[in-house]
Amino acid sequence: MGSSAMDAMQVLFSAFDTGMSSVWREEDRSWRNEDRQWRSEDIEYRKEEREWREQEKDMRESELRWREEDMEQRHVDNARYLWARFVEKNRRDVEEKSEQLKAVSSLAALFAGFAVVTLTQFGFDADTVGIVWIALYGVLTALVVGLMTISMVTCTLILGSILKNGKLYVNEEAEEEFMFMCKAFVRNHRDNPDLKPPSPRRTFEAFWRIRCETDWRRSFQLFALGVLSFLVSLIPIGWIKFSYSPVTAGLFMGIVGISVIVWGCVQYSWGTHMTSNIHSLEEHKIREDHAGLPFDWHLSPLPSNKL
Repeated sequence: MGSSAMDAMQVLFSAFDTGMSSVWREEDRSWRNEDRQWRSEDIEYRKEEREWREQEKDMRESELRWREEDMEQRHVDNARYLWARFVEKNRRDVEEKSEQLKAVSSLAALFAGFAVVTLTQFGFDADTVGIVWIALYGVLTALVVGLMTISMVTCTLILGSILKNGKLYVNEEAEEEFMFMCKAFVRNHRDNPDLKPPSPRRTFEAFWRIRCETDWRRSFQLFALGVLSFLVSLIPIGWIKFSYSPVTAGLFMGIVGISVIVWGCVQYSWGTHMTSNIHSLEEHKIREDHAGLPFDWHLSPLPSNKL
């Protein structure tokens, strides 16, 4: 009786142990499934994290590339601004020189016309006038016409030349060359701090200084001599015209003499200024404080005692 009870208890415990083992296995299996699921989710998360890191890396690389492209575009814009400023300066220089040449040419033609009209319309009695005054009048009138004609022709030819060649310094070829020089400067200025900002290789200012300045000075000097000859030619005209009244002739020649003196003062004051070379600030001051910046926009001002 006792052994059968023990067997029954043992069977009961074995069945309970088997049931508990089955339950534990089921729970362990579910835990393993959950662990595999967590691992799969962790792998997916790590994969997404790697993708996010790759995207962040790509974004940083894109930002760096965009920054480089933006800087390159800024350099291009700076170069274009410099070129536009050079084009505007070239246009102003051409207009300035054109106005000077037109003014001198027109005045020279006007004086020559006055002299020719005086020569054709001025009448006198050769028997009552000394041959010296007539010769002086003829020589001075010829000087006026000759000097003014040469000055007018020279100014007209120079004007035609600068109007023809002025646009050559702002054409597409010159612009492409200047832009290439700017790009080369941007690439090399960091490695070579002493490298100077680019400037156009050919300029209208250099063309005027080399090709036209001497002829312009000569034509202006001829114009000044022609004006002097015109004023002096009034002296024999006044004597011949008012030979019957020495007082009137003397007053006329005195006024002309005063006019010649005043003209001499004005010519000395402004004529020398027009024919003198006015160097720009960049020509007479060397950039010794170069900061290595692209296109080196600013030039340090001169000390106040040199202004």
